[in-house]
Amino acid sequence: MENALYVALSQQMALRRMLDVTANNVANMNTAAFRAERPVFDDFVSRVGRGDPTAFVVDRATYTDTREGALTTTGNPFDIAIRGDAWLQVETPQGPRYTRDGRLNRSPEGELVTVAGLPVLDEGGNRIAVPEDVGPLTIAADGTVSYTVEGGGQEIQSVDLGRIGLFTLPGQQALLRDGGGLVTAPEGVEPQPALNVTIVQGTLEGSNVQPIEEMVRLVDITRAYGLANRMAESENERQRNAINKLGGPAT
Repeated sequence: MENALYVALSQQMALRRMLDVTANNVANMNTAAFRAERPVFDDFVSRVGRGDPTAFVVDRATYTDTREGALTTTGNPFDIAIRGDAWLQVETPQGPRYTRDGRLNRSPEGELVTVAGLPVLDEGGNRIAVPEDVGPLTIAADGTVSYTVEGGGQEIQSVDLGRIGLFTLPGQQALLRDGGGLVTAPEGVEPQPALNVTIVQGTLEGSNVQPIEEMVRLVDITRAYGLANRMAESENERQRNAINKLGGPAT
């Protein structure tokens, strides 16, 4: 076993994974409520014969950075941001999924949907109907969606349309990404109703990606990859020289 070559290759594979994750973070730095990913690596120590132990890099997994993004006021009554550990539940053809992207809208069918057209579900897993041409829409801190019926210049009553479901996903760092800003809970994890969280209407949560940190990380990865590549080339050269010497004419 040529340990030096294998070590260099394991480093290159790990760095390639880091590059993919970091590039995806950079690409989503302006995506609403996007949460960055972080790779997890480990050392696998192997002893060959009587030689010294050799450490190989092992790609374990990725985890989700759960820090909240900054809030931006939009003034759009259909925009919401979640303050606290909670997710919106939406309906997809593959089953319930979860998102923190609060860019909501009213569908042509008269339902509250995400920017991708997925129905937003209430606490009981039902769709929320939003009638056409209703008065000013209000989304309260607890997720209650309502509007006011006015007549003769005086407010008559407030009509509740439903309450947006807010759920906590235990084991958030192991969330499975499903594209389009959606996530699913890890296998065996049951989403729970969220407590001590609030919704802020007319506001959106931004990505928690730190652009400068990610760009610095990209530079570090590029440099490290170059070092690993030179290590592999050096080991290949050493092997070629050894083969040439062993296979050369006897002196």
